[in-house]
Amino acid sequence: MKHDIVYLLRNDIAGEELRYSIRSVVQNFPYRKIIFVGGKPDGIEPDIYIEDIQEGKTKAQRSTHSLRKAIADNRLTDDIWLFNDDFFIMDKVKEDINYFNGTIEKRIVDIKRNIGASPYVHALDVMRGQLFNLKKDTLSFSLHLPFLFNRQKALDLFEKFPDLSMFRSFYANYYEIDCRYMKDVKVLDNETIPDTAYISTSDSSFREGKVGDFLRQYFAEPSEYEKSKETQLREQTKEIYDEDGNERYD
Repeated sequence: MKHDIVYLLRNDIAGEELRYSIRSVVQNFPYRKIIFVGGKPDGIEPDIYIEDIQEGKTKAQRSTHSLRKAIADNRLTDDIWLFNDDFFIMDKVKEDINYFNGTIEKRIVDIKRNIGASPYVHALDVMRGQLFNLKKDTLSFSLHLPFLFNRQKALDLFEKFPDLSMFRSFYANYYEIDCRYMKDVKVLDNETIPDTAYISTSDSSFREGKVGDFLRQYFAEPSEYEKSKETQLREQTKEIYDEDGNERYD
């Protein structure tokens, strides 16, 4: 069964990466409908748009606000894929699987070593403690990859843990979902062009790096979502009417 794809988007998102992400989805990823929650850039029309003036002081809180709107919408499939606008699907996807890339403990240590303490690290540590007290695994699902989950299970989780903000790793460990190990695919520098089934970019690497040039060439063909409803209607009626607007009879 094909599932819906949900993009949680900043209200002020420009949409350039999103445009190419959707092109990669249309080419390589099985899905039913594409849904935007929050932002809706000019020139890109989703199948379903869920308006959300995002609330919260942090990025995690704002995206969680949009996520909760999405999972409460019964127009969506029971299981949905969570996407970011900087996810690119490079090969045909043939199975439903989620990925982890180590433990939350290791992620905390790595971030502290490279960046130092932060509210994000504190939130990770709080989540690790919650999962430990619940006798659950503490795997990290904080990868830049699509994430598949069930809406009802997510609703139940927010009912039990209303302050939950680190959704992916908490959900995956709490429900002990099937998963597989994969290194993260985020490209931060301007030189790397990875040969991987998935690619994720930063604003800088997409705009200025070799990976951005590669993606723009690889997915050069516009998708149906880049056309307005009026344009689609005109294209559908080309076979019915001639250039002067008269109905064809042949």
